[in-house]
This record gives sequence, structure tokens and C-alpha cells, in this order.
Amino acid sequence: MPLAIPPSPAGRPVRLVTACTSALLVAGLAAASPAAAADSVSYDFESPSQKLPFMAINGFGRVLVGPAPGGKSGQAARVNIPNDGRSFKSELVIKGLDAGSHRFGFANYLPGDWQERDLDTIVAQWFSTQDDGEGIKPVVALSVHGGDWQLKVHWMSNGEIQETVIPLGAARPGHWNRWTFDITWSSAGKPGSIAVTRDGVTIGSHQGANNYHRGEPPHFRIGAYRPNWRPEKGPSKRVGASEAVLFLDDIAVTSTAADSRPDVRATAPGGAAFRSASPAPSTGATPTGSPSTSSSARAGEAPVGGDTAVGATAVEARTDAAAHGSAGWIGVVGGVVGSAVALAGGALVLLRRRTAKGSPGSAHRRTRT
Repeated sequence: MPLAIPPSPAGRPVRLVTACTSALLVAGLAAASPAAAADSVSYDFESPSQKLPFMAINGFGRVLVGPAPGGKSGQAARVNIPNDGRSFKSELVIKGLDAGSHRFGFANYLPGDWQERDLDTIVAQWFSTQDDGEGIKPVVALSVHGGDWQLKVHWMSNGEIQETVIPLGAARPGHWNRWTFDITWSSAGKPGSIAVTRDGVTIGSHQGANNYHRGEPPHFRIGAYRPNWRPEKGPSKRVGASEAVLFLDDIAVTSTAADSRPDVRATAPGGAAFRSASPAPSTGATPTGSPSTSSSARAGEAPVGGDTAVGATAVEARTDAAAHGSAGWIGVVGGVVGSAVALAGGALVLLRRRTAKGSPGSAHRRTRT
């Protein structure tokens, strides 16, 4: 037999129950809807409690945090890929960005004993995951090739990947480079733009298509990736090569308004005005792709493999499921709805007490059904 609770003359219990029920429904709906992606994030590696991005490691590479080299104060991230026949990528991955305009800033450092090789070491890339899951070239990639920096931009035309290569000057081992990339992503009917500065000087730009206009918006990856070291490429590119080691710091991603930045005419190394080359077909018939990510490190543990860095601590690694998957949303829903249920339960107890106080005997009146 249900408890019949008559409303007070002022109608407060009815309003109280209605408010609590509404709060429960609102909390449940809010928890069930994904939160808006944060398009402005930064990582300086100074705080041990700072939550860091998902770590994508293929093989036995590492991302460690320790003292910054090259006379720089504070902490930095040390990235390495050993030449073991299996490893080819160690990156931090920042997802959840929209397809608008962003400024990407970061500092990187090539050690003084950096080995020049006639292959690409990609140190930052913007990658668009495709609906069909096929491997495909990053839409934008900053790399060291030989002794120089270069930027590759890719887009799709008539079903074929197009590529332009923008030279960005000599790499300087033993020097901290401070990079800024102002990127507005193109859409099917609107051109995009890229402006690149290093150490405060504009060194390259690109106007026009700069992504594939399909799949997810490009996300940001920073670290080290040697596509020619993928196991399916064979051992020839690894012969005589040392491991890849570099350092990262001061990563910052900021959402910006596309119409708030001027049209930048870049200055190429040597002082000449520089614009990116006209669209040209990619020279490679087979896309290098970006492999499926897997991390060899777990939260709170050092990544697998040996390392001689002294005093370095492991960066916390998170899987895609933890960072972006359904398990996290279940926890949020449970937490928020649970709080709302507790609030509603407390309100019901308060309601019963008020009723008992204001109308003696009526709080325990029962009706038969």
C-alpha cells in the first residue's frame, strides 16, 4: 500500500519533489551526452600530477620525463625509438579537436649527436582517421630529412593523394627550436591555410586544400615516427642507423578564429619570399599510412625496454578506451546520476519530516488500494 502524502497548504512538498525529479532527469540527460571537446590544451611536463595525452608506441620505444637538455631549465619529455627491427613510433596524441582553426606551439631539440639519414623522421603530424580504416598519409607532417626540416602537406583530388613538400631550412642539432603552426583546415568548398614560424621567424606557408575532407577532423601527434622503419618495409633502411632520440617541451594547442589572422607571406630560408608549390601528384604510389596505435606502457609503469636516462620518470600512458571510450562515459553517468538520486532521496526524507511536523498524524495516513 503506497504512502499518501498530502501537500502542504503552500504546496512546498509538490514543488520539492518536482524540482528533484527534474534535477534527476537533467543530470541523467547531461551525463548521457558527451562533453564538448577541449580545443585548448597545454603540457609543460613540470607537474608530476599533470594528466598527459594518450601515448602511442609501436615496439619498444619510450616517452620519459626528466631534466631538459641544452641549457634549458625545468623538465622535458625524452622520446626515443630503438633500432631493434620492430620499433618505429613513439608519440603523444591529442585528439578531440574540431575542423576549424588552431595554433599549435611546441619546442623540440635534436641532440648534438643526431645522425643525418636519407629518410624521414616525423616529429609532428596531423592525422585524419578515415571512415574505412585504411592507412593513409598524414595530412600535414613536420620531419627531419637528412640535415633539413621539411613540411609535407597532403590532400585528395579525383580520388588520388596529392602532395607538396615545403623546405623549412637546416636542422640545428644541439638547439631548442620553438615552433608555431597556425592551421585553418580546408573544407570541400573552402581553402585552408598553414603558416609556420620557427624561433619567431616565418619560414613557410601553404594556401589551399590541406586535408582529405572525409573521416574525422585531423588530430595532433608529436614525438618521433620513422615510417621507413615499419617492419613490413624490411631491414634495409635500418642498417647503420642509430636509435632516434629527441626532446619535447611546452606543447600548447589553442583554438583560434580563422578571420583573426593575416594572410602570411612566408620567408624561405635565405630571405626569398616563399609560397608552397602548386599541387602535384604524390611521388609515392603506396601511402605510408599511420599504423594502429598500441602502447607498451601502462599507467604508473615505465615503458618496456632499456633506457639509460638518469632520474627520468615515466609519462603516464592511457589507452584509447580510457581516453575516449565508453568505459569513461559509464563512470561519468554513474557518478552524476548517483548524486542526483542521493539528492532526490534526501529531499524525500526532508519532505516526510516537514509533512509530519506541519500536519500531525497525516504523515502516517495510509490508503488501501
